[in-house]
Formats: sequence, structure tokens, C-alpha cells
Amino acid sequence: MPGDPPPGELIDRAYDVGAFATAGVQAAAPDAPLPERRGLIRALGIILIVFGAICALMTVVMVFVMARMLSKQPAMMLAGLVYAIPAANLLVMGIGSVRIARWARRGTLISAGIWLPFMLLAVVGMLIAPGRTFPTARGEALILAVVMVPTALVVLGLPISLLVAFTRPSVRATFERRQAP
Repeated sequence: MPGDPPPGELIDRAYDVGAFATAGVQAAAPDAPLPERRGLIRALGIILIVFGAICALMTVVMVFVMARMLSKQPAMMLAGLVYAIPAANLLVMGIGSVRIARWARRGTLISAGIWLPFMLLAVVGMLIAPGRTFPTARGEALILAVVMVPTALVVLGLPISLLVAFTRPSVRATFERRQAP
């Protein structure tokens, strides 16, 4: 109102509370250090090493079986590459992650980014193929589902987990701090 006295200091302070609160938060956020994520990185590295060891074991088994059963067709031994290449990749990225080597973050992101679409295609193929390639009875389909659902969750879950974890700013900062002189 025109005849009211001007607001006092108490009222001015009440209106400025929001500005003081947000100014303090905005100023503190960029200066706050990101948390250290060495434990997460090393845990994911160990998981990569375990999966790499499983793939390496599958490579040895495939080469051995192919050599024993298909000795007249040496070209079939190249099927061992199906597991040998992922085994090498998983082992190298896992060891690099455990050591928190800067290249391991980028390599793991690239590998997981390539791995995810291939695994999506494989899962879709597994869902479509059982009914078309061989007849399945109701019980066989249930057993197949019990085996395939956890397998699909693992083969899709690992690259998704790696992509989510390794793109976090705190993980990136951990890799960069580790390499700083």
C-alpha cells in the first residue's frame, strides 16, 4: 500500500533466504571432489577376468573336441575363435581394470558397446530358434527357459553394467587420478 512503511531488515532477510541457500550449494558443487571408485572398478575387473577365464576354458574345450571329432576338417578348428577373441578381450580389459590403467576404461567402454548389440542379437536368436530348429515338448521348453533366462540376463547384464559404471564421472575421475603424476 502507498502509506505502508518500507519493509524492515527482517523481511528483506526472509526474502533472501532462498538466494543464500542456492548460492552456497552452487558454489560448493564444482569444488567438491568426486568419490574414489577403486573398489567398484577392481570388482568389475575381477568379474571380467572370471568371464575371460570361462571363455578361455571354452576355447580349449572347443579346440580339443574339434581336433578329436573333426580331424579331417581343420577349418572347423577356427570355431575356437568364437571364444578365443572374447576371452582375450575380457582378460586384457579385466587385468587393466584391476590395475586401474587409463586405457582400460576406454577399452572396456568400447568392448561393452560392441558386445551389447551382439548379445542382443544372440538373445533374440535364442528366443526365436528353439521352436524353429527343433521341436520342443512342453517340459523341454520349460527346462530351456530355466537355463536361457539367467544366461540371457548375464550376457546382457554385464555389458550394461560396464557401460553404466564406466561412464560415471566418479569412475572417470578415479582413472584420471590414478594416472596423475
